[in-house]
Amino acid sequence: MQPIKRNFLSALLLTGAIAASAFAQTGTFTSMSMASYGPLVSPDSIVAGFGMNLGTGNTAGSLPLQTNLAGASVSITDSAGAKFAAPLYLVSPGQINYLIPAGAAVGKGTVTVTTASGMLQGTLLISNIAPAIATASADGKGVPAAQVYRLNAAGVATVQPVFMGSTGAFTPAPINLSAASDQVYLMLYGTGIRRHSLNPVIATLGGIRVPVTFAGAQTQFPGLDQVNIGPLPQSLVGKGAVNLILTVDGIPANTVNLNIQ
Repeated sequence: MQPIKRNFLSALLLTGAIAASAFAQTGTFTSMSMASYGPLVSPDSIVAGFGMNLGTGNTAGSLPLQTNLAGASVSITDSAGAKFAAPLYLVSPGQINYLIPAGAAVGKGTVTVTTASGMLQGTLLISNIAPAIATASADGKGVPAAQVYRLNAAGVATVQPVFMGSTGAFTPAPINLSAASDQVYLMLYGTGIRRHSLNPVIATLGGIRVPVTFAGAQTQFPGLDQVNIGPLPQSLVGKGAVNLILTVDGIPANTVNLNIQ
């Protein structure tokens, strides 16, 4: 399965969360997974950090990522006392998306943000893995920001999103499994997954275990991971609304929702 278009992924990484204001607190910088908005992060994962007066506007980074963007920088001190400058994806008034450097040690760390308005600090809980699935609503809930890869009997492949709607009103797009000759896969995007062990990554869809054919780094964007699931079995036909649960080294990612016809 080929990498997807850059503009689809850019929308995940370079846009502030809808609920950013809910996390911002005066004098502090609160960091959480960019995908699930859970407190656990990992080396080589993408983090959304929230505070106040972080920038004067929305400034998106470009590849290769820089450690200073719109006058803002993020410094991480890990549990071993080592310091790292974090590459930045996005700087906005209430949010900074940044990358945990690969060399950061696991354990409790601190993060320091320096902007034109001053300095903010917060804490990080760094684990070896912190599996998280990005969602269309950018809040870690609902339908995933994922795609359906379909290969029909003639060998023609198509790729479509699994969600429909607009900002604040995303719903699962029906995934049609009625053609038994089609091979249908899901391509999920998230972070905190790539450092998993040799143990299998487990995916269940509507309570049915589905093969995971790939779980690792997505090569276009630093820190972004991809999980390919399928082919989806015919036993899922007509299930309707189902939960997708991804478990990596015993740690479940945020549950997301799909619609199977």
